[in-house]
Amino acid sequence: MPGIFISYRRDDQAGFAGRLADVLVSTFGADNVFRDIEDIHPGEDFVVAIEQQLAAVDVMLVVIGQAWLTVSRNGTRRLDEPEDFVRREIEAGLKSGKIVLPVLVGGATMPAERDLPPAIVALARRQSFILSDIGWTSDVARLVDVVKPYFPVSIHRPAQRSRLLWGLAVLAVIVLLAVGLKGNWPGQSSDGPTPVSSDLAQNLSGRWLATVKYDWGAEHAERFDLRLENGEVHGTASYLRVARTVEQGGLKGEQLNFITRSQEVMGDGPGREVIHRYRAMLKAGELHFVLESGGGLSVHPPVQFVARRVAGG
Repeated sequence: MPGIFISYRRDDQAGFAGRLADVLVSTFGADNVFRDIEDIHPGEDFVVAIEQQLAAVDVMLVVIGQAWLTVSRNGTRRLDEPEDFVRREIEAGLKSGKIVLPVLVGGATMPAERDLPPAIVALARRQSFILSDIGWTSDVARLVDVVKPYFPVSIHRPAQRSRLLWGLAVLAVIVLLAVGLKGNWPGQSSDGPTPVSSDLAQNLSGRWLATVKYDWGAEHAERFDLRLENGEVHGTASYLRVARTVEQGGLKGEQLNFITRSQEVMGDGPGREVIHRYRAMLKAGELHFVLESGGGLSVHPPVQFVARRVAGG
C-alpha cells in the first residue's frame, strides 16, 4: 500500500517533484510512493486511479513552485477550474483528514488564503516545508524524518529489512567487543561516552550576539535568542537588525541548524521572500556560523561569523 502521494503541477516544478520522488523511493520503496506520471498505467482512468491512491496513502506532499499558483489555460487560472487535477487532488487530500504537507521548491512562497479557491483554502493554513537549491540534500533528509512517523510500522522493503538486520548484527558484535575490551560487562558501572552534541544542547539556550559583515559590505550587530525544547530549537535570529522567527530548528551531531525568512525588494517592484539558512558549531564556548541566503532577487555567497553568549543570557 503506497504511503506517500506527491501532488505537483507538470507546468510548474515537475523536475523538483521527480528528484524528491527518487529520494523517497530509495527510502520507503517504490510501492510506497505514488506519482501520477509513472504510476498510472495506459488505459487506466486517471480520476479513479488518483482517488484510489489518495484513499490508500498516509501522507500527501504538495510540491509548490513559483508558477504553481498562476499557471493558466485559455486565460483561466488552472486552480480556478473545478476539474483541475491538482485542485482535485488537494481537495481530496484535505477532506481525507490525513497529513497534507506543502513543500516549497525553487524559491516559492506559501500561497495566502485569499489566493486559493475556497475548496482548498485550508492548504494555506498547513505548515509548509522548504526544499532549497543550496541545501537540497539536508532539507530532503529532514523531510524524510518528518514523514517517517506517519508510516505504518509494517512498511519495509525486503532489501531494507535484510540490510537492517545485517547492520544490527554487525553493530551488536562491535558493541560486545567494545564492552569486552573496556571490561564494562552487565552489573559493572560505566560512565560511557558523552554524546557529541551534549555540550551544544546544554549550552545553547540563551542570548548570543555577533557582528556580521554581509557580502555587499554592510556590517550589523545581530542578536540570537535561542532555546532548546524537546530537541527542537526555537527563538529569534536577527537579520539586518530585525528579529526573525527561527523555523525548522534542530541539533544534529555537533551542528545547529535553522532557517529564517525576510523580504528582498528592489526599486518599486514586488518583493521576494529570502530563505536564510544558518548552520553553527559550538567551539570554545562560541557559535561559529555559516549563513546561506537564497530565493530572493539577488545571489549571495555564504557568510561566516562568530556569535558570543551575552553574560546572564
